[in-house]
Amino acid sequence: MPKINKIIKYLSLIILGIFVFFIIFLAINFFAIKQIYLETMFGKNNLEQAVAFTQMQNFSQAKVFAQNSGDNFLNAITGVEQLKDSLLIKYLPYLKNQINNAEYLLTSTEFLSQSINQSASFGLDLENSIGGKKLTFSKFSRKEKQNILQRLYRATPELNGLKANINLALINLEQVNLDGWFFSWKDQINELKKQLSQAKLFLEKITPVSELLPAIAGYPEKAKFLIILQNNDELRPTGGFIGTYGIVEVDSGDITEFVTHDIYHLDMPIKDKLRVAPPEPLKKYLSVDYWYARDANWSPDWPTSAKKIDWFYQIENKLNGQAEQEKFSGIIAITPQVIIDLLTITGPIEIDNVSYDKDNFQELLQYKVERGYISLGVPSWQRKEVIGEIAKELKIKLFDLPAKQWPKILAILNNNLDAKNILIYLADPAGQNLIKQQSWAGEIKNIKGDYLMVVDANMAALKTDAVINRGMEYKVDQSANGLFAKLKINYAHQGTFDWKTTRYRTWTRVYAPLGSQLIKTSGFADNKVVVVNELGKTSFGGFISIEPGKIGSLYLEYKLPDDLNKLANNNYNLYIQKQPGSSANQMVVDLNFLNSVKSYSPATLYTRKISPVEIKWEGDLKIDRSFNVNF
Repeated sequence: MPKINKIIKYLSLIILGIFVFFIIFLAINFFAIKQIYLETMFGKNNLEQAVAFTQMQNFSQAKVFAQNSGDNFLNAITGVEQLKDSLLIKYLPYLKNQINNAEYLLTSTEFLSQSINQSASFGLDLENSIGGKKLTFSKFSRKEKQNILQRLYRATPELNGLKANINLALINLEQVNLDGWFFSWKDQINELKKQLSQAKLFLEKITPVSELLPAIAGYPEKAKFLIILQNNDELRPTGGFIGTYGIVEVDSGDITEFVTHDIYHLDMPIKDKLRVAPPEPLKKYLSVDYWYARDANWSPDWPTSAKKIDWFYQIENKLNGQAEQEKFSGIIAITPQVIIDLLTITGPIEIDNVSYDKDNFQELLQYKVERGYISLGVPSWQRKEVIGEIAKELKIKLFDLPAKQWPKILAILNNNLDAKNILIYLADPAGQNLIKQQSWAGEIKNIKGDYLMVVDANMAALKTDAVINRGMEYKVDQSANGLFAKLKINYAHQGTFDWKTTRYRTWTRVYAPLGSQLIKTSGFADNKVVVVNELGKTSFGGFISIEPGKIGSLYLEYKLPDDLNKLANNNYNLYIQKQPGSSANQMVVDLNFLNSVKSYSPATLYTRKISPVEIKWEGDLKIDRSFNVNF
């Protein structure tokens, strides 16, 4: 007991000494701690004001508050660094860790202040380039439009700098341990992380758009584009049947020429003058003897199809007696989904007392050009002129939108580029390379690893793709003899016989790695499959027909090339490419190997590890999907 009493006595003295030392530390550093707190609160208030003024497009005030906020946080960081030099902080790990957390948080907010400052500077430059006018593009003079495009033309380094600052803010925020002093702020800090991650992703997507936009808008040189409207309700390899085409000339943001035409206006007058042999499936299942512009997008590789479309356009125009056309700056294909998404921002468009909105656009337009024109007494030759009127009205509404809506427009364009509802081919190699880097070129991917793309082509099945529900199951098994793929494609026909729907008839091609060897198939008409090496792949093609209310299935089993089996000893990569205009609502990927799986991705789909050697994913194919397995 005497020994215990002595221990307690000494321990009490030590605790009392630490307490006295801590009181002395607080007394000595009271004013420093108070100043850190005040600078932090001033910085927080200034940052909130900067964000509010940015949202109000008062960029000059936003810049002032962002600068003040950055100065406040820098002063607070300096105070924290001085505090870290004290003996108490150096030798008490808990206090040291909490002070480090405070510094990470302050550094993150300082980078955030820099980001707001940069954004405000960019907005202020745009305002100054148009004399401080309200940012509504349609109200600008030609010179003011040039100034805006010039500013965007030079914006890439600044956007990259903004992206870097947001990334640094996120990195510092990730270092904050939320189990100590900052536990009560856990929800707010996690929400800030989420917002910064979204901002980073947005900038990653928007920066290449800002690089492309000036060139597409005709700056620094005017641009002329061939626009292809593809109807994905009548699916073709690059997105849909080419029903309408347009010519758009743009000079420094001004649309100097804008016309649309029915594709048959190009094809029909020369049907007895042009003799081009069509691909065999078109000849057999469409019962055509010759190939014309309307079917030119037969290759699923958009650059290949774009060049073929351009070739048909030029030669058919010449045969129609038109003057030789100047070369296009690019060829752009879009599906109706792009218009639908833009209508969510602009609101309805009214043409001839008919209102088109995001909910009725595609179906109503199809009825107007396929059936409704008869009751209206519109000649069949003019039935698609309404498309041009819609496009012109949409352009006016988009150009009249205030600047606060511009990010939404850019986001819509970016999302549709990712989903391949917009395909771009540019004659300029540098621009085309940029598009390719962003996976917007619609080319068949050159992948080192396993690859899969299923391509459907509607063969005289009206608009039946609108009622087809697609599903896909892809399974790979590794054995001592190599990698073996099993693919099942399901088509559920949910329609009936009517003016736009009939039995579904499609020529389906499956693209696999070059050198894949077909073992067996089922579901194809007459059990006939055409095997072709093209576009750096081996394709298996055949025909299937599905009655309304029925389910049709295709099954293919093939051996993957031996070099993929060798790669699979260390890792396995699979790239599944989405066909433009199409999406599989249900997709299953099931991979089974000889070696145990160490790691795998992605984690964004529903994923299960069936066994140490088998991984299974379930999801959709609305965008391209990439899978990776390491052993």
